[in-house]
Parts: sequence; C-alpha cells; structure tokens
Amino acid sequence: MNDKAAKSAYWDDWQREALAAGVAAPLATLGMEVLRAHRKNRWPKEFLGREDDGPHMLTMCLEEPAETELFFIENLYPYDAALIESTRVRLGLA
Repeated sequence: MNDKAAKSAYWDDWQREALAAGVAAPLATLGMEVLRAHRKNRWPKEFLGREDDGPHMLTMCLEEPAETELFFIENLYPYDAALIESTRVRLGLA
C-alpha cells in the first residue's frame, strides 16, 4: 500500500480534533469539507481553508457555531442561493 495513502489527511485530523473539542458533528464535517476543498481545488491562500487555518476554524466553530456554519456553507456552495438562504433561516440568522 502507498505510504501516503495510509496516512490520515490533515482535514480528517482536524475533524477528529473538532469533535473532541465539542464541535457538533455536522459542523465538524463542514469544516473538514472546507479544508479538503481548499486543498483539492488549490484555492488561493487568501481563502479560508489552508492547513494553517485549522486552529482559527476550530475557534470559530466553538465561539460562533451558527455564523460559522453559514460561512462554511457560503464557501462550499457559493452559487446555491436556496441552500444559503434556507441555512440562514434554519440558524435564525435571517
């Protein structure tokens, strides 16, 4: 087996750390998806989601979970206006 494939990706490590810190599972999964999407799509460093952003993202999740969930949705699905709006309403941020 490829040694690299056997190692856990940093986004998976981040998700486990977030769950251990008390972040709700759905939000931890969204954060993991932001980190993975940033790496896989090679987004510019100005976008949130670099490996170095992990600690900041964890703080965001713990301090403002609703706002962070909306922010992650907006970043992952920027053209899905219906999803963004329904998330905003569901979280009481409308």
